[in-house]
Amino acid sequence: MKNFILYIVATTFLFLSCSSPSELHKKYNCTSVKIKSPKTIKDFNKNFKLTISNNWKTTLYFNKYESDIFAADTLKQLTDSFILGTSYNLGMLNFNTDFYNKTDSILKQNNLEVINSGSELFQSKPAYWYLAKGSKNGFTYHQFNLTAKLSENTYFNGYSEIYGDHNINERICETISILEKIEFLQ
Repeated sequence: MKNFILYIVATTFLFLSCSSPSELHKKYNCTSVKIKSPKTIKDFNKNFKLTISNNWKTTLYFNKYESDIFAADTLKQLTDSFILGTSYNLGMLNFNTDFYNKTDSILKQNNLEVINSGSELFQSKPAYWYLAKGSKNGFTYHQFNLTAKLSENTYFNGYSEIYGDHNINERICETISILEKIEFLQ
């Protein structure tokens, strides 16, 4: 009987620890991305931690409304990597017509066209994401952006800036993998 209970507990733990791929992973046909030489960075206000490769350069920023981590693999060419921005924000956020109109307006101001977008759960929280394309600094440019409402007065935003024309999907998948491993500390 004791062995049976131990078996049930172990099986349950194994089942819960092996999560299935997210909807975003499925949409972009992502395979599992393993971070080489991982390091964990906490934002300045200790609201979240992010795991990235040890050779990435990071910059922290904060003010009384937000706390950001910016990161990039500076050992690679810009067209082989991406710039990652993540922020924990204080403020109300509602995914309503005003939010979508404001997002569309910002994208148009930056000459970006939405290729794909959707609403998904992100770490069990409501989220909106999009992939937009345009040009920036003389390069073809893609921006993957995910915004999640964490509570009534906090939200998270993560995005990647992807320059060039090759390995776009792989870099989007790496972005998604990094974002999905973020741990919120609040």
